[in-house]
Amino acid sequence: MNQKRFVHELRENEALTSPFLVKAKSLGSTRSGAPFLSVRLADRTGEMEGRVWERAAELDGAFGVNDVVRVRGRVERYREQLQVNITEIERIPREEVDPGAFLPRSAEDPEQLWKMLRELAAKVQNPHLTRLLQHFITDRSFSRQMKEAPAAKSMHHAYLGGLLEHTVSVTLLLERLCDHYPTLDRDLLITAGILHDVGKLEELTHDTALDYTDAGRLLGHVVLGVQRVVEKISQTRGFPPGLALVLQHLIISHHGEYDFGSPKRPKTPEAFALHYADDLDAKMNHLSRLLEAERAIPSRWTTFQRVYDRFIFKGGTPDDHPPPETGRHGERSFNYSLLDQTPSVPGGEER
Repeated sequence: MNQKRFVHELRENEALTSPFLVKAKSLGSTRSGAPFLSVRLADRTGEMEGRVWERAAELDGAFGVNDVVRVRGRVERYREQLQVNITEIERIPREEVDPGAFLPRSAEDPEQLWKMLRELAAKVQNPHLTRLLQHFITDRSFSRQMKEAPAAKSMHHAYLGGLLEHTVSVTLLLERLCDHYPTLDRDLLITAGILHDVGKLEELTHDTALDYTDAGRLLGHVVLGVQRVVEKISQTRGFPPGLALVLQHLIISHHGEYDFGSPKRPKTPEAFALHYADDLDAKMNHLSRLLEAERAIPSRWTTFQRVYDRFIFKGGTPDDHPPPETGRHGERSFNYSLLDQTPSVPGGEER
């Protein structure tokens, strides 16, 4: 394989030969009717657009989405963004691919996050919940999976190690909520925070791309997570049925609303607390990535975000940046190339 050139390293007018992951592709036609191929190229540092103008229909059949391809072409600037004018593109056999080059990874140390998770679990005093958590914590397969798994395909914490980062963050938020609202059941919430997304270990796959498993698409991580927790409860002698019931309710209802993929809505104070902590952490992670992705654009507002149905203010004062470009009805022109903005309801397959 050619030496890898990463997206964040590319410069205008650079001749390029390098492997990339295909995130999306579409065959279109120019105003004159000539076919062209649009390809979304990605690696662990970012994404960019590519265009094939010659032999577009022929090359379209040579590779698919989630394939790793060798791209030859030149980096050009179009509408203030870099893209690749592709002259050759060919699929690379999977056995020749280094997956680590194409999937982003959490900036947090997974071993440190795992240590924090173990420390949180150790704070639980209820003996039944303690034994349940130990079934998970002492499972080497579980720990290995947690340190690698993403939390989503394209929205929040959509990178290797993202699930563990999200799980620790949500559980820490729940601890603080318990300090502020002392009537909440701290042991139950810490346990639910640690276990609420364990179904994502079966829902998502991560090789050279993040995607859904068959079980993930057919059942989803909420159902898969409850199944895994019920299995461990069955291995925990003397676990009270009532405690098992409320813990399952927290996991089943943590997406909050039916429209957000929740089989049940929260019906206990602890279930409400888990839902809002989970939703807050997901949104803040997504917003931070969005703002980072658009940091170089000279505007105090982001591009229009369909998932929030609004523009997001970057901060500063009106004098810091020039006003945004406007389109019809005074709104900014859409630009989705910097961050995947696939529209979805929170809690669906993009949560």
